[in-house]
Amino acid sequence: MSKISNTLTMLRLLESGRKYSIQELSEKLEVSKRMITVYKEELEKCGIYIDTIRGKYGGYVYNKKHDFNISFDYLDVDAIESIIDKLDEKEKGKINITLEKLRAVVIYSADEMRNIKIDKQDLQDKYLIISKAIKNKEELLFKFHHKPRRFIPYSFTYYKDFIYVTGFSINENDIKTLNLSEIKDLNKQIHKEQ
Repeated sequence: MSKISNTLTMLRLLESGRKYSIQELSEKLEVSKRMITVYKEELEKCGIYIDTIRGKYGGYVYNKKHDFNISFDYLDVDAIESIIDKLDEKEKGKINITLEKLRAVVIYSADEMRNIKIDKQDLQDKYLIISKAIKNKEELLFKFHHKPRRFIPYSFTYYKDFIYVTGFSINENDIKTLNLSEIKDLNKQIHKEQ
Protein backbone atom coordinates (compact mmCIF):
# COMPACT_ATOMS: atom_id res chain seq x y z
CA MET A 1 0.00 0.00 0.00
CA SER A 2 1.03 3.62 -0.44
CA LYS A 3 2.24 5.81 2.38
CA ILE A 4 -1.05 7.74 2.41
CA SER A 5 -3.11 4.52 2.45
CA ASN A 6 -1.09 3.12 5.34
CA THR A 7 -1.32 6.39 7.26
CA LEU A 8 -5.11 6.47 6.92
CA THR A 9 -5.39 2.76 7.76
CA MET A 10 -3.40 3.42 10.95
CA LEU A 11 -5.77 6.29 11.81
CA ARG A 12 -8.78 4.02 11.23
CA LEU A 13 -7.31 1.44 13.64
CA LEU A 14 -6.59 4.07 16.28
CA GLU A 15 -10.07 5.62 15.96
CA SER A 16 -11.42 2.61 17.85
CA GLY A 17 -9.98 4.25 21.00
CA ARG A 18 -7.87 1.17 21.70
CA LYS A 19 -4.19 1.58 22.54
CA TYR A 20 -1.89 -0.02 19.98
CA SER A 21 1.80 -0.60 20.54
CA ILE A 22 4.13 0.45 17.74
CA GLN A 23 4.93 -3.25 17.28
CA GLU A 24 1.22 -4.14 16.82
CA LEU A 25 0.71 -1.36 14.28
CA SER A 26 3.90 -2.39 12.50
CA GLU A 27 2.65 -5.98 12.18
CA LYS A 28 -0.87 -4.98 11.07
CA LEU A 29 0.41 -2.62 8.37
CA GLU A 30 3.36 -4.87 7.48
CA VAL A 31 5.90 -2.04 7.74
CA SER A 32 8.83 -1.23 10.00
CA LYS A 33 8.38 0.42 13.41
CA ARG A 34 10.14 3.47 12.02
CA MET A 35 7.41 3.83 9.36
CA ILE A 36 4.73 3.84 12.09
CA THR A 37 6.47 6.87 13.60
CA VAL A 38 6.59 8.48 10.14
CA TYR A 39 2.83 7.89 9.69
CA LYS A 40 2.17 9.50 13.08
CA GLU A 41 4.20 12.54 12.01
CA GLU A 42 2.26 12.74 8.72
CA LEU A 43 -1.05 12.75 10.61
CA GLU A 44 0.23 15.52 12.88
CA LYS A 45 1.15 17.60 9.82
CA CYS A 46 -2.55 17.38 8.88
CA GLY A 47 -3.64 18.46 12.37
CA ILE A 48 -4.56 14.97 13.60
CA TYR A 49 -2.73 14.42 16.89
CA ILE A 50 -2.15 10.91 18.22
CA ASP A 51 -1.42 10.54 21.94
CA THR A 52 1.75 8.66 22.88
CA ILE A 53 1.80 6.55 26.04
CA ARG A 54 5.36 5.96 27.22
CA GLY A 55 6.81 2.98 29.04
CA LYS A 56 6.88 -0.78 28.74
CA TYR A 57 3.15 -1.02 28.01
CA GLY A 58 3.01 2.16 25.96
CA GLY A 59 1.78 2.84 22.49
CA TYR A 60 -0.43 5.17 20.49
CA VAL A 61 -4.01 6.17 21.30
CA TYR A 62 -6.42 8.41 19.42
CA ASN A 63 -9.48 9.36 21.45
CA LYS A 64 -10.90 12.08 19.22
CA LYS A 65 -13.07 10.97 16.37
CA HIS A 66 -13.39 12.91 13.12
CA ASP A 67 -11.68 16.07 14.30
CA PHE A 68 -10.14 16.71 10.89
CA ASN A 69 -11.01 20.42 11.28
CA ILE A 70 -11.02 21.02 7.54
CA SER A 71 -11.88 24.46 6.26
CA PHE A 72 -11.57 23.59 2.56
CA ASP A 73 -13.33 21.24 0.18
CA TYR A 74 -13.14 19.68 -3.31
CA LEU A 75 -13.43 23.09 -4.99
CA ASP A 76 -10.38 24.29 -3.06
CA VAL A 77 -8.41 21.22 -4.12
CA ASP A 78 -9.48 21.82 -7.75
CA ALA A 79 -8.34 25.45 -7.46
CA ILE A 80 -4.93 24.34 -6.18
CA GLU A 81 -4.68 21.78 -9.02
CA SER A 82 -5.39 24.48 -11.62
CA ILE A 83 -2.62 26.64 -10.12
CA ILE A 84 -0.21 23.69 -10.21
CA ASP A 85 -0.93 23.23 -13.93
CA LYS A 86 0.67 26.64 -14.50
CA LEU A 87 3.90 25.76 -12.65
CA ASP A 88 7.04 24.35 -14.21
CA GLU A 89 7.96 20.70 -13.60
CA LYS A 90 10.39 21.45 -10.76
CA GLU A 91 7.82 23.51 -8.87
CA LYS A 92 5.11 20.88 -9.48
CA GLY A 93 7.27 18.18 -7.94
CA LYS A 94 7.67 20.17 -4.73
CA ILE A 95 3.98 20.85 -4.22
CA ASN A 96 2.32 17.65 -5.53
CA ILE A 97 3.10 15.61 -2.41
CA THR A 98 1.55 18.27 -0.18
CA LEU A 99 -1.49 18.46 -2.46
CA GLU A 100 -1.97 14.68 -2.27
CA LYS A 101 -2.02 14.89 1.55
CA LEU A 102 -4.64 17.66 1.42
CA ARG A 103 -6.67 15.73 -1.17
CA ALA A 104 -6.66 12.58 0.96
CA VAL A 105 -7.87 14.40 4.06
CA VAL A 106 -10.62 16.18 2.10
CA ILE A 107 -11.76 12.98 0.40
CA TYR A 108 -11.91 10.92 3.57
CA SER A 109 -13.71 13.54 5.64
CA ALA A 110 -16.05 15.01 3.02
CA ASP A 111 -17.33 11.66 1.73
CA GLU A 112 -18.65 10.78 5.17
CA MET A 113 -20.76 13.96 5.27
CA ARG A 114 -22.07 13.84 1.68
CA ASN A 115 -24.31 10.77 2.01
CA ILE A 116 -23.17 9.25 -1.28
CA LYS A 117 -25.68 6.74 -2.65
CA ILE A 118 -24.01 3.46 -3.52
CA ASP A 119 -25.21 1.02 -6.16
CA LYS A 120 -23.61 -2.21 -4.92
CA GLN A 121 -23.72 -4.02 -8.28
CA ASP A 122 -22.20 -1.03 -10.08
CA LEU A 123 -19.52 -0.80 -7.40
CA GLN A 124 -18.73 -4.51 -7.72
CA ASP A 125 -18.48 -4.25 -11.52
CA LYS A 126 -16.11 -1.28 -11.29
CA TYR A 127 -14.06 -3.02 -8.60
CA LEU A 128 -13.54 -6.08 -10.83
CA ILE A 129 -12.55 -3.99 -13.86
CA ILE A 130 -10.11 -1.91 -11.82
CA SER A 131 -8.67 -4.98 -10.07
CA LYS A 132 -7.87 -6.48 -13.46
CA ALA A 133 -6.28 -3.21 -14.57
CA ILE A 134 -4.13 -3.09 -11.41
CA LYS A 135 -2.98 -6.65 -11.96
CA ASN A 136 -2.15 -6.05 -15.64
CA LYS A 137 -0.87 -2.47 -15.23
CA GLU A 138 -3.45 -1.23 -17.72
CA GLU A 139 -5.01 2.14 -18.42
CA LEU A 140 -8.70 2.89 -17.79
CA LEU A 141 -11.01 5.53 -19.25
CA PHE A 142 -13.81 7.04 -17.15
CA LYS A 143 -15.36 10.25 -15.83
CA PHE A 144 -14.79 11.63 -12.34
CA HIS A 145 -16.56 14.83 -11.26
CA HIS A 146 -17.74 15.16 -14.87
CA LYS A 147 -14.13 15.25 -16.14
CA PRO A 148 -12.83 12.54 -18.49
CA ARG A 149 -9.83 10.68 -17.04
CA ARG A 150 -7.17 8.40 -18.46
CA PHE A 151 -6.05 6.54 -15.36
CA ILE A 152 -3.58 3.79 -14.43
CA PRO A 153 -4.76 2.35 -11.07
CA TYR A 154 -2.21 1.19 -8.47
CA SER A 155 -4.14 0.14 -5.35
CA PHE A 156 -7.40 0.19 -3.40
CA THR A 157 -7.95 1.77 0.00
CA TYR A 158 -10.91 1.06 2.28
CA TYR A 159 -12.26 3.59 4.76
CA LYS A 160 -15.60 3.39 6.56
CA ASP A 161 -18.07 2.24 3.89
CA PHE A 162 -16.09 3.64 0.98
CA ILE A 163 -13.59 2.14 -1.45
CA TYR A 164 -10.95 4.39 -3.00
CA VAL A 165 -8.59 3.76 -5.88
CA THR A 166 -5.18 5.41 -6.07
CA GLY A 167 -3.37 5.67 -9.37
CA PHE A 168 -1.74 7.83 -11.98
CA SER A 169 -3.99 10.31 -13.80
CA ILE A 170 -2.48 10.67 -17.28
CA ASN A 171 -4.53 13.81 -18.03
CA GLU A 172 -3.16 15.60 -14.98
CA ASN A 173 0.25 13.90 -14.86
CA ASP A 174 -0.29 13.29 -11.15
CA ILE A 175 -1.14 10.65 -8.53
CA LYS A 176 -4.83 10.76 -7.57
CA THR A 177 -7.00 9.03 -4.96
CA LEU A 178 -10.61 8.72 -6.14
CA ASN A 179 -13.81 7.45 -4.52
CA LEU A 180 -14.84 4.34 -6.47
CA SER A 181 -18.56 5.13 -6.17
CA GLU A 182 -18.03 8.48 -7.95
CA ILE A 183 -16.30 6.97 -11.00
CA LYS A 184 -18.74 7.07 -13.93
CA ASP A 185 -18.78 5.62 -17.45
CA LEU A 186 -15.90 3.26 -16.74
CA ASN A 187 -14.74 1.96 -20.12
CA LYS A 188 -14.58 -1.83 -20.02
CA GLN A 189 -12.15 -1.77 -22.91
CA ILE A 190 -8.82 -1.48 -21.12
CA HIS A 191 -5.76 -0.14 -22.85
CA LYS A 192 -2.30 -1.52 -22.10
CA GLU A 193 0.12 0.85 -20.34
CA GLN A 194 2.93 1.94 -22.61
